[in-house]
Amino acid sequence: MSSLEPAFPVRWQTMTADGRSLHVMVREQAINLLLDNDSPSFTFDPAGRLHGAFVDGRNYRRTLDNRMLSKWSERDAAGSTRRRRWLTGEEARSVVDLAYGVASQAAEQAGQTPLAVQQALDAVTRWDWKRLEADRQRFESIYTPVGILPPDQYLALVLQATHGCSHNACTFCTFYSDIPFRIKSPDEFRSHVAGVLAFFGPALAMRRSIFLADANALVVPMKRLLPLLDVLREGEFREITETRETGTSAPNTGPSPPVADALPDPTFPHLRSASLPSDSWLLPLFAFIDAFHVERKSVADWQELRERGLQRVTIGMESGHDPLLRWLNKPGSAADVLDAVRTLKAAGMAVSVIVMAGVGGMAYAGPHVHDTVALLNAMPLAGGDLIYVSEFKEQPGSQYARDAVQFGVGALTPADIRDQVAAIRSGLVVYDSSQPPQVSRYDIDEFLY
Repeated sequence: MSSLEPAFPVRWQTMTADGRSLHVMVREQAINLLLDNDSPSFTFDPAGRLHGAFVDGRNYRRTLDNRMLSKWSERDAAGSTRRRRWLTGEEARSVVDLAYGVASQAAEQAGQTPLAVQQALDAVTRWDWKRLEADRQRFESIYTPVGILPPDQYLALVLQATHGCSHNACTFCTFYSDIPFRIKSPDEFRSHVAGVLAFFGPALAMRRSIFLADANALVVPMKRLLPLLDVLREGEFREITETRETGTSAPNTGPSPPVADALPDPTFPHLRSASLPSDSWLLPLFAFIDAFHVERKSVADWQELRERGLQRVTIGMESGHDPLLRWLNKPGSAADVLDAVRTLKAAGMAVSVIVMAGVGGMAYAGPHVHDTVALLNAMPLAGGDLIYVSEFKEQPGSQYARDAVQFGVGALTPADIRDQVAAIRSGLVVYDSSQPPQVSRYDIDEFLY
């Protein structure tokens, strides 16, 4: 580390004109501003974009396309209930204006501050609502909508090697309904990667992994996939990732405690450090695939992808009950899911599987839980692997919603769904008690990019 590089985090405190204490903390991956006893507080990425806020008991998260979600808890006689609501444009702008107003107050006092604080405040105060709106347009010129990510990848750098979903016919999913599936050429992907790097700039420090998108990018045949991965070994991208991995830039101090929940750490930070080949310089790669296509690559193919940095593959299993999978129009069967997991594990790959509690409603409730638990228990999942249990939420306008009415599949109550979650979790039998997989809740409404 150069003597000119700061040892993160760098902290500084001042007073506002109205006598309130104002704290600034500069970390490698974020800039935090806190008033008084941590409220309000604001998190900005290293380029100065507002990332999140905590104001008057509510958390706010801003997306890169300049929308804002508000989250809070309400307590009544039945207990605490989590609430969320997308803000109107005017409401979002008021939070943005408040955040950058506080930053301006800090900048006015920053004449004798550490250099890292001065630079951070300079970066933040270059932004306002108008520039964020222009930034949204730039973001939308680089990306098609990022539909969903696994929770452990919410802070990944998304690189779209494909657009859409190759199957795009699961009745419950509407994420990619208007996006035709397409595989990019190496030149197209190279241009996309260059645009992503230029867009994020210093904010790349907030991203700890790469998610190869979209919905099931790993269906791409090896002859077309490997040239896409080769793009990540070229030029500017290689220089950035080598710098990040070898520590020749500011030191990587790892995740710091978040300010409120404005900057959540990845769900399982310890899993991000799973070992990669010693000669690998890439940030770890993650991606989705449907179970039906895993067997189209050999164990040797998956081993080669692991050598290229692919660390964990996520499969939307949904259920272990074949009649329900057919009704959902999922590609493949429960046996295909089991074979897929076994193949990936034989290649030394970490795996995460997603199951949906409540899908199929009352008509499928019993066999769905029974067969899902049986399938999970047959999988050789261990340390480094993940089981996500997602409470099913019917998407308005989906084929599922229409089919549920046509075939009389009654929806379960929230309490019924929670009972299914408990039944699935309690029925799990750990494959290796010394190295168990992590089991976690997956709320698709929590995803923002």
